[in-house]
Amino acid sequence: MTEIGAITWTEVGIFWTSVVLAIITVSATLINYLFFRSQIDPDVIVYVTPDEDRPSIILLIIENIGRGLAKDVTFSMDKKLPERAFGFENAQPPKVMKSGPLFSGIPAIGPRSKRVITWGQYGGLLKGISDDTINITVKFKNKRTIFPGYKWHTNVCPVDIKSFEGTDVSDTNWQKKSFQQLERIAKALEK
Repeated sequence: MTEIGAITWTEVGIFWTSVVLAIITVSATLINYLFFRSQIDPDVIVYVTPDEDRPSIILLIIENIGRGLAKDVTFSMDKKLPERAFGFENAQPPKVMKSGPLFSGIPAIGPRSKRVITWGQYGGLLKGISDDTINITVKFKNKRTIFPGYKWHTNVCPVDIKSFEGTDVSDTNWQKKSFQQLERIAKALEK
């Protein structure tokens, strides 16, 4: 083998090593960028949760769990949502929700901000949606950091009421209970 042939193989090896290192560098940069975006992008979701202060009340929550400002937040549902669906076993069928942030949208919602809707009680909501799951589609945008313009996001949030069947609705509002006890003590001391 000549010296020219050995240099050629060395050059080929250096070339392919450079190509592999360039791919690794680009991949690492892309991963870092995606991680950075996940830390600053908004993420608006809709979910259902029991009210800690009012036993048996179920809340519908719209929350930006991300760290960025979400703008022009709009919602669409695949089924009709009930509103003010109160009652237990003998609950009346509730009215259909026609107003509120799910219909008017939200111009901007900051990081860790939320909108809380008193949705109803288990019996009333069960009359309104039965065993169905309602898919609420959330669309919103945020400013891009590198390129000009906005980036649009879409989340589909399934909400249901059937998953609350058999759950605990006891009164755990300890602040209210403490206040009531202090009130009784104050009345006793006045006498």
